[in-house]
Amino acid sequence: MGILEQLGLDPVKLAIQAFNFLLLLYLLNRFAYRPVVGMFDARSSRIRTDLESAQAMRDEAEHDRTVRRDQLNKARDEARSIIEEANTVAARLREQALLDAEATVAQMLSRGREEIAREREMAVAELRRDVANIAIMAASRVVERNLDTADSRRLIDEALRGVEVN
Repeated sequence: MGILEQLGLDPVKLAIQAFNFLLLLYLLNRFAYRPVVGMFDARSSRIRTDLESAQAMRDEAEHDRTVRRDQLNKARDEARSIIEEANTVAARLREQALLDAEATVAQMLSRGREEIAREREMAVAELRRDVANIAIMAASRVVERNLDTADSRRLIDEALRGVEVN
């Protein structure tokens, strides 16, 4: 008696069961394990592709974000430059307006002084005429004779030339 019989095992049944087990392993390997492994490999490949695609999208988004940030900084710099230029132009315009206003005021003062000088000369001339007329009337009354107007004017002009009116 062999060991198998002492253990209560039938060698023919054991051989059939071993054959059935090996056949089951072969069938599982052929029809279940390979398709499942293939499915897992396909799924793994799809996941890897999706991860690579997601990483590429992240990289592209980061690049776009960097480009937008650079464009925004450039736009801000241009805006600052435009504002500085506008402030410079405004300062120049303000200075020019002040210079123009000062020139206008100086011109108005000059015209006013000239007009005052003309008015003064006219007033002095009128005053001389009035003084001459009063002097003629006074002299006429004193002398009781009426001098010739041309003679009296000549006499008055000579007297006035001697006296300067300031």
